[in-house]
Amino acid sequence: MTITGTGFLTGAAAPEHGVADVVAVAALMRESLRGGAVRRMAVPLRQVVDDGRGARFLSMPAVSADHGLCVNKTATITDGPGPTVTSVVPVFSTTTGELLGVLDGAAVTNLKCAAVTALVTDRCAAPGSTVLGIVGSGVQAWQQYLGVTAVRPVTEVRVHSRTPEHAEILCERIRRADPGVRAVVSASAEAATSGADVISTATTSVQPLPIADELPAHVHVNCMGAHTTASRELSRPFLEAATLVVENLEIAVAEAGEIHRTAIDLESLETGPHPGIDARPTVFSSTGHASLDLITCAHLVAQPHH
Repeated sequence: MTITGTGFLTGAAAPEHGVADVVAVAALMRESLRGGAVRRMAVPLRQVVDDGRGARFLSMPAVSADHGLCVNKTATITDGPGPTVTSVVPVFSTTTGELLGVLDGAAVTNLKCAAVTALVTDRCAAPGSTVLGIVGSGVQAWQQYLGVTAVRPVTEVRVHSRTPEHAEILCERIRRADPGVRAVVSASAEAATSGADVISTATTSVQPLPIADELPAHVHVNCMGAHTTASRELSRPFLEAATLVVENLEIAVAEAGEIHRTAIDLESLETGPHPGIDARPTVFSSTGHASLDLITCAHLVAQPHH
């Protein structure tokens, strides 16, 4: 991935970000939520166009006077060959109308997911959480590792994947990033999650994952993978027993079902007291929201290389 003199990103691979970027974007998200900047954004429901042959084309616009930006993450989702998802994010100034750059959609999405995971985990997970269970081993699994470890003193990470070789690759990457963390491949989702303080699910499964029945009362789950209005990576009984957190209520209900009607949205999570949040499991049931993409873009376009 290279950056041109005009701020455009070109190439096939998304640039890597580190914990410092995750912490900085999470802080900008918190500031924007607490200060009302997210509430004041214009964020229409995402538009999805199906070509009738299995490909989908998405448009996710957002405009913020507070940040002075207009963005529109545009993506294609196909069954291959080649990448399943391809996306770009044009970023405009709301003051001058100038095109500030076209950012790689994967880079924006990955950093956003890690940052919002850090934001929610910091609010919901027990302060002394040390054991992280991850179900899934793709790009988003790595973002979950970055997001959770940015805010909690994790010493053990257990990874389960349908492809054990992929789980081992992720574990080795974790060991290289932090030799003090014990990263192990688990033979099942149950083994990866049993007794874990924090659980992250990042899969394409539309059926509930077989996570452990015995979980700590304080467990926090970041549910980042596939969803429909009828299914989620977690079972309905588990969702009903937990305090749900979502980016935006309207989008969560529309895309992930009525069970999210009583969820806490991110602004309420950051600004309101929730005394019951420590007394039962919490689940971040993520569906995505363009406001967070815009905040991530605000961080990226402010960097010196732009």
